[in-house]
Amino acid sequence: MPQTAISPSLLVSHVELYVTDAVAAAEAFTDGYGFQVFATSERTGHRAGAQGACRSLALRQGGIVLVVTQALDDIHPAAAYTAAHGEGIADITLAADDVRAVLADAAARGADVLAEPAEHDGGWVTATVRAGFDDVRHTLVQRPAGAEAHGTPLPLPGFAPVVEPAPLPADSPELTVLDHVAVSVKMGELATATGYYEQVFGYETIYEELMVQGREAMDSKAVRSPAGDLTLTVLAPSPEHEAGHIGDFLRCHGSGGVHHLAFATTEIVETVARLDKRGIVFLSTPDTYYEALAERLDLTRHSIDELREAGILADEDHAGQLFQIFTRTVHPKRTLFYEIIERVGADTFGGGNVRALYDAVQAERAEHEATTDTDTAEYGR
Repeated sequence: MPQTAISPSLLVSHVELYVTDAVAAAEAFTDGYGFQVFATSERTGHRAGAQGACRSLALRQGGIVLVVTQALDDIHPAAAYTAAHGEGIADITLAADDVRAVLADAAARGADVLAEPAEHDGGWVTATVRAGFDDVRHTLVQRPAGAEAHGTPLPLPGFAPVVEPAPLPADSPELTVLDHVAVSVKMGELATATGYYEQVFGYETIYEELMVQGREAMDSKAVRSPAGDLTLTVLAPSPEHEAGHIGDFLRCHGSGGVHHLAFATTEIVETVARLDKRGIVFLSTPDTYYEALAERLDLTRHSIDELREAGILADEDHAGQLFQIFTRTVHPKRTLFYEIIERVGADTFGGGNVRALYDAVQAERAEHEATTDTDTAEYGR
């Protein structure tokens, strides 16, 4: 492995979702989660190795930037992606000071290069490498000086700032940063997926656990970037148990991929209340969870009653506590969903919430299967 590590200069730029209707997808984030549209693009021709026409809207809240992209022809890769998976996350884009140097370093470390560095009008440079799981990729972007819209960097070449973004409402949920990205991979691929990030980008393992719940089990490993701003929690079915919710996701999605994004907040009880008023529906948690919580944790923030009222889970690691809640999926294939998380010192993940979440997802799945034959797939941490 090369001794010179350039990859620590990489920082998360944004997460790109391929959708069938970019305007409708953006409205779901603005109306439901309080994001703002701050830039738009309607592109034809070549971008980061992909041909075809597309419409994209860039959204922001706090330090979180999302891009929703709709294919406008059959050539753009969003067309094939949505046909295979439905709407979902296709690209975790990383910003670099020097794309050529980062790509050369990553390639020397074993990265699968999908598109060599390309120059764009205005001084932009992009390249693309394979992610560590199925057909998700990482676009590398080098921005020219001044590539900002209202204080937020434009995501990619070809975007134009919205002249007057809609103001954030007073009851904004106040989401702050992308806490982590949760990924499902096929049985036997956990070590390969996480090893790719360790070797190519210098990520470090921060958490590992095999969770067994009855006849079902999942193996998990979390890796974090050298800069500390991107954590990937990778989940895989255990070969010695039933696949459970991870198997559901893999079957419904059609492959491995991102099944949820975790948005951080500094005040989860208030944030959940505001999201609830906006129509976001969360997984429910049984009362028995809270009956045992007081014995399991000495809470440093929020009361048992507050957590029970909102359905929020609490856990801790070596450094502190964390509070989490998961949305119900609204995806037609019941795959992609979201998490809200508040950290009070916790740096990784606790193990106590896994079974509670498993129970909640099982209950939601049973409820759904009682009313429809549609496959379901939700799970995450």
